[in-house]
Amino acid sequence: MKRNFWAGAALLVALCCWTAAAQSPARAEWATVPPDSAQSGVINLSHDLVRLGIAERNLPPDSPSTDARPLFQAALDFARGRPVRRITLDRGAYYFLTPQDATAYLRLTSLTDLTVDLDDSTVFFAGAFLQGFAIINCQRVTLTRLHADFISPPYTLVKLTAVDPVARRLSYTTIPQRPDPVEFNGLAQSGASSGPLTIWAMAFRDGDIVPGTSRMEVAQPILDGALSLIQNNAPWLQGPTLSTLQPGDTIVAFVRGGQATISVEGGEEIAVSDATIYGSSVQAILFNTTGHAVAERVRVMPRRGGLIATNAGGIIFVNCGADSHLRNSYVARSLDDALAMYETDIATVAQQIGRRQLTVDRIAFGRFPNGTKVNFVDSATGGELGGATIVSQQPPDSAPPIFGGAVTVSFDADLPTLTSGFGMALSNPASRGAGSSIERNVVRDILFGRGVYATGNMGLTVADNEIGRTSDAGIGISQNANAITFVVSPTPPAHDLIIRNNIVRGSLGLMASGAGSQIAVGAIMVATTNAANRFPASSPNTNISIERNTVLDSGRTGIWVNEVAGGAVRNNVVRGWNQHPELPLNGVDPQTRTELLQDFTQALVVRNSQNLEVRDNVANPNPLGDDEGREAVRD
Repeated sequence: MKRNFWAGAALLVALCCWTAAAQSPARAEWATVPPDSAQSGVINLSHDLVRLGIAERNLPPDSPSTDARPLFQAALDFARGRPVRRITLDRGAYYFLTPQDATAYLRLTSLTDLTVDLDDSTVFFAGAFLQGFAIINCQRVTLTRLHADFISPPYTLVKLTAVDPVARRLSYTTIPQRPDPVEFNGLAQSGASSGPLTIWAMAFRDGDIVPGTSRMEVAQPILDGALSLIQNNAPWLQGPTLSTLQPGDTIVAFVRGGQATISVEGGEEIAVSDATIYGSSVQAILFNTTGHAVAERVRVMPRRGGLIATNAGGIIFVNCGADSHLRNSYVARSLDDALAMYETDIATVAQQIGRRQLTVDRIAFGRFPNGTKVNFVDSATGGELGGATIVSQQPPDSAPPIFGGAVTVSFDADLPTLTSGFGMALSNPASRGAGSSIERNVVRDILFGRGVYATGNMGLTVADNEIGRTSDAGIGISQNANAITFVVSPTPPAHDLIIRNNIVRGSLGLMASGAGSQIAVGAIMVATTNAANRFPASSPNTNISIERNTVLDSGRTGIWVNEVAGGAVRNNVVRGWNQHPELPLNGVDPQTRTELLQDFTQALVVRNSQNLEVRDNVANPNPLGDDEGREAVRD
């Protein structure tokens, strides 16, 4: 019988009836500890737990048999309501062997004015499918100086021995010290709050992705020695591309789903800094509905000997408030967008039942308290219509929201005529990231996704980033009006964005665009796709400035701008474009395909836009380093 490398992780995902025994080991005597016991404002978990009466032992570093979670949890409970401003420990490795509850290894909930400084220690979570650190509704909390990894990572590597392109079957042999993908079977059949876990495969040769390929979903259960691929119309799942795989190639099998390694939800002024994340079953760091959020000097990268980092995105900000910043960070080998700040619709219109009343369906667990100002988004054109202020709703906002639940909403003014499928979005710029930025970051080798993704923002700056190879746009401002549960949420258009002084090198190849060609037409691109996944003849995105950027060796168009009203495309340099004409187009209709193939022959394309200043852009068709004696073309 094979050793089950993943049994521990599977057990953790399956925890649904966590008992009180997993709660804080706080002793009753704590209540008698005087508030001045931690007058220094610092608790060192490796020295102070016994002295302060927090626990019966201190937390030693480098002890794989010691479960660090209960002692961390005890210190956080002790700090609540006391003048503790910093929790730290001695540098070393620490092991979180059990979770605090069914969704997270450690929760930092409703804390204020606290820094958790791990002194460059490495934290190993037992499995990858729960939140590692969950920072919930805190104020002015910083998590800093840490490395995060897993005892059982959510992926493994095998060697390809044969390919059956007709049956779409990859035969493999295991690699010493690497688990067999069959160990994923029971784990991946367990559900998660973010949807079912799925198994995927990617093919590598000499450490790089096999050209023209992308991720491939694997049928469950996995049989010994064979990965059967789920058929769809993706070009890399057809016989000709599968036939390019060779015995000896490395196949990475990975499980996608679960929750982020570091998850921040709600709260204000939350920072994650000086951290290195060696993987995740989904995102490395996810900020959700947090105001004044900061990720700074964060590295997301494969662990030594690995070929991938995260199984989804890198550092992601969703629906965050004003003045949030993602800067001075590094992401490599993620399997979705490396860096993102985007706003989603909060609900979808089901029916207009009066001049001032709607029935809507929540997007996920989206909330919209009474007094919230909202606009409405046309799913056919992407256009954003002025709305009104919510005055009442049923069920009331005080009730816990139901995922995708129906709500009857009343407003303070007459609404425009709205049909089923319209999106409902926040209208206040402060609620859509005004004053936020993605600055001075480095992105390398994104195998499935964009380097920088943004949409729905009001007042975002994307500046001074260096973006390396990506399968989709290097920088993509891509409104999506289509909703797929657990996969993608509809978004409003973008307003008042600046894309400035970025270097985008080698985007859109040599890997295929697995997510669809509609988000992979230019190294820098702005576009809207509607509910039919087409580019509408409208201009919903407004006041977008693309200036002083350098685009090198794009696999498609250099800069592609569609559906923009107002702004500028000026003083950019594009050197080399259409560098990968061999790559297939995926997910677009025949007419769009014909138009895009023509666009790819151009350095700069502007479509369906108005009042857009286009000037002083320099284009050279020759790849970098091959322009001697060639005269640049100026538009």
